[in-house]
Amino acid sequence: MINRNLQIIALVLITLVAFVANNGTLDANIMEARNLTTAREILQKNNWLEPTMNGEIRLEKPPLPTWITAVTMYFSGQENLSLLRLPAAFAAMLLIFFIFKLTTEMSDDRYLPFLVSGTASTSFYIFFLARDISWDIFCHSFMLGAIWLIFKGLKSRYIGWSEFICAGFLMGLSFMSKGPVAFYALLLPFLIAMSFTFGWKEASNKKMALSVMVIITLLISLWWPLMIWFSHPDFSAMVAQQESSAWINRSTHPFYHYWSFPVQSGVWTILAVIALWFPYAKKRIDHFGNYSFLAFWTISSVILLSLFPEKKERYLLPVLIPLAMMVACYTRYLIEAFNEKFTTKSDLIIFQVNTIIMLMVSSMIPVALFVYLKETGKPAFGTLILSAFLFWGLTCLFVISLLRKKILLLWYAMCGIVLALCLVLMPWAPEISVTNPNFHPYQELRHREDLKNANFYFNGEIPGKFIEVIWNSGHEIKSWDPWKNPQLPGRLPILFLSYQDPTTVLPADILSHYQIEVIGHFDSNPTKKGGNIVLANYATLIR
Repeated sequence: MINRNLQIIALVLITLVAFVANNGTLDANIMEARNLTTAREILQKNNWLEPTMNGEIRLEKPPLPTWITAVTMYFSGQENLSLLRLPAAFAAMLLIFFIFKLTTEMSDDRYLPFLVSGTASTSFYIFFLARDISWDIFCHSFMLGAIWLIFKGLKSRYIGWSEFICAGFLMGLSFMSKGPVAFYALLLPFLIAMSFTFGWKEASNKKMALSVMVIITLLISLWWPLMIWFSHPDFSAMVAQQESSAWINRSTHPFYHYWSFPVQSGVWTILAVIALWFPYAKKRIDHFGNYSFLAFWTISSVILLSLFPEKKERYLLPVLIPLAMMVACYTRYLIEAFNEKFTTKSDLIIFQVNTIIMLMVSSMIPVALFVYLKETGKPAFGTLILSAFLFWGLTCLFVISLLRKKILLLWYAMCGIVLALCLVLMPWAPEISVTNPNFHPYQELRHREDLKNANFYFNGEIPGKFIEVIWNSGHEIKSWDPWKNPQLPGRLPILFLSYQDPTTVLPADILSHYQIEVIGHFDSNPTKKGGNIVLANYATLIR
């Protein structure tokens, strides 16, 4: 597909399916619940500059993604997660647009930007975070746009004022999305790769424009943190200390934890591993891209992330950007090599192994779905028919690609697996993932008329995971320990949440003088009854 307009149309369709289709099926996770709860309280209290989460001031993250979520919530309400997740999907689409433009600046090949963008769109942690209302997709999307404009500005024969001014603006938005994270995990590795491969000769004539870029970045980045610092100096210092210590003491893993990072690209794992194999890949990728630059960018990002003890898989999102470029360059080489018939035996073996594994995966998915539905006794004849049609159709494409050695057809089929999963299996994700027979979500509390004016309390200190309950219940929930403070903490009615049966927790004086109604036992643990006791509570109405 050489026509640029057709490429753009195809990419729009790919991203809509990968980022938007059935994106409301899963419940909000802990990160989303924090963002959504803060956005809800922004609207309830009309407090945009000093957001709160469960009534407590929330300074751990810059507020831009939460502001965007609050605006979305204002128009769409709280009930439709699919609509509330649209800003993350649009941010991911923006990331794909930026990677398309960056690749266009780096290569004259007409195929490559399309291949890079499609590969990135269907890389696991990119399309996963496009369906997640957290901070990561926003900060890295804005930063990639800044990187594209910096590269374009440096490459330009002119000073490039507009490019550097816009780059400063986007870097400021990145900081306002998640502080310095994208500067460290995405921009710094890019600069390291530039230093080792291209150098900075062009920058010497553009110092003034670069200085303006830095000033704009600082102005946009620092106005909110400085405002908060001067209005809440002690609290800000405490939050800064907590956040910095979290990088050392929370979710710690050994240095080598991230070195399985190619797996995070999902269906592209095999090709990603091959693209990183220097002796084989360099001369092939150099046909269409600068292997040294992309390898330095990828590996330096992994090393920098590995230096911090705190490690989470979603932090690998910035690594997948140059990795997608490497995979696409290698794919582009294979297309050319097979078309022009200058492949080696290694090229053929890698192509055959990857294709056979993909066709096996594609052919087995409808079978696995049929076995699951049969064992659980859930009727889904239409889903089975659609699943068989899509995945076995993709299996046929893999077979044709294998027999005729059509690499572009293989690439389309690999993208197709991800898109078919989003279309067919994503609606079944809750059914497959929720195996707790006592699963009883808290959304019911949000809709009860008799609870609209109730004050919500939880037995004891509020734990971190409990934010999911706070979001789903639709109310702020305060801490109350009836044994330490036997008096009712506020006006009636009160909705009291407790791990234990309320008759064993509430003092006898309250039980005898007030109307006590246990309205249900709620458990939002998906896989195990009471697996996390924070999520399993009796709800008691005190009148």
